[in-house]
Amino acid sequence: MMCQDLKWLPDEGYVNQEEQDEYDKNQSLIFLALDESGNCLGTSRLILPGEIALPIEANFDLYPREFIEAIHGKLTYCMEVSRFVVPQNLHYKNHEITLMLCREMIRTCITMGVSHTFMSIDVRFYRLLKMIGLRLAEIGETKLYMGSKTTPGILAFQSLLPNLKVNKPSLYDFLAAEGDMVKETSHA
Repeated sequence: MMCQDLKWLPDEGYVNQEEQDEYDKNQSLIFLALDESGNCLGTSRLILPGEIALPIEANFDLYPREFIEAIHGKLTYCMEVSRFVVPQNLHYKNHEITLMLCREMIRTCITMGVSHTFMSIDVRFYRLLKMIGLRLAEIGETKLYMGSKTTPGILAFQSLLPNLKVNKPSLYDFLAAEGDMVKETSHA
């Protein structure tokens, strides 16, 4: 529904109202935020490295890899955050669903040994994530992509939790807390 509302994708290409791409079959982990009744409140996915290049590499002119690694550390095992969609919901506090999805994706990345996550995200969402305490960095030029002004970014995991513990202790505590509203699924 958000793809239609935001004009990200043409309606005629998705007669079943189900957007899928080449990553869904073997290269992604899907996260769903669910309410008490099992209704979906938001989604996100991690695209795993694999046979198909990550979307950020295919759709953006990124800074040279050597430059990115000099600033953010060696890119040893990277994933891309994708399909982060949280419609407005009057029953939850501002950004509560966004934070729950972030928490579960961060936990999954840490468990899997991810060194960095890439993101190509709307500039407003990019600013929001930086405001809540995630140290995102631009790794290419912002451009119009899928209907919105989009910034290619990176989040380094080696410094994420230590930085949050010092600079954003309440966010660190939230990320360390147990939660059960988000469910991870896989297409593999």
